[in-house]
Amino acid sequence: MNQIESAIKHISDESGFHHVGPSLKVEFDSLQKAHDAIHEFIYLAPLCFPGDDRHEVSWHIRSAFLLYQWEVVDHAHRSYIEALCTYYNVAFILLRTTLELLLKSAFWECLSHKRFRDDSSVLDASSEGKEIKAWLRAVFESSPSVEKELEQVSAGIYDKVGPRIEDPTFRPSVKTLVRQLDEWGIFNSIMNAASVVYEGLYSDLSAHIHAVPDRTDIGRRIASERPDLFEQNIVPVALRDYTVTLHEIMDVAIVIELNILQDLIEGFESARFKLSERLTVMEQLELKHSLVKARELLK
Repeated sequence: MNQIESAIKHISDESGFHHVGPSLKVEFDSLQKAHDAIHEFIYLAPLCFPGDDRHEVSWHIRSAFLLYQWEVVDHAHRSYIEALCTYYNVAFILLRTTLELLLKSAFWECLSHKRFRDDSSVLDASSEGKEIKAWLRAVFESSPSVEKELEQVSAGIYDKVGPRIEDPTFRPSVKTLVRQLDEWGIFNSIMNAASVVYEGLYSDLSAHIHAVPDRTDIGRRIASERPDLFEQNIVPVALRDYTVTLHEIMDVAIVIELNILQDLIEGFESARFKLSERLTVMEQLELKHSLVKARELLK
């Protein structure tokens, strides 16, 4: 065996991939639903863009959201694989990143449109929010055409805020993002959305980032009374907890997606018809919030 083959075998052994099959057997039904929910999230967006010869609508009008959508899917899939390989803490950390990507994509998408900028009282009460709005006003005053251009290519906002995006004084907290998105109606169909998204999902996932002892993989093995503390092995309780959390995040993701694309769905019969065909799938995947939102849009 040459060095490269030896390295490949070594990495394969360390990857935990041999745990994938046994992990699936432990929690197959819920894991399948959580995984398929990721696919439903990415599948719905193109369905909502009318595509016949009478009315072409460019994806660029929601590109600030859609560009991040791919990142959300990639992170969710990678997180899923880590969980199957029994690297639970890594999986949960990736889930928090997935949720942050989702929230930021919705935030910048909304902020690229005047109707949202003009109705953003949560940002107006935040020093970072005030800074962002002042920066955008200066951009528009310098180049008046930019404001109209963003309505057609929303991802253009990333070019405008790029020079400041790494500045901590320019970044609203996740709590502020959630409250503002809630005010904008981006979580519509989720009761007590700010609590569900921030106090529930985000705050819980943050415990993994900050390495709370019982959220580490070794801590989980101790709690489950496994004798082999320093070996990666399946912890059924952790796998179940992960699966539930992934499923909840993708349910929230689809709600956000449908609210971001609501005007397209309501404005075009072709989009409404395609969405109606997904109701059975959402029901099978037990996406309760997504199902409520989709049915509201189809009334």
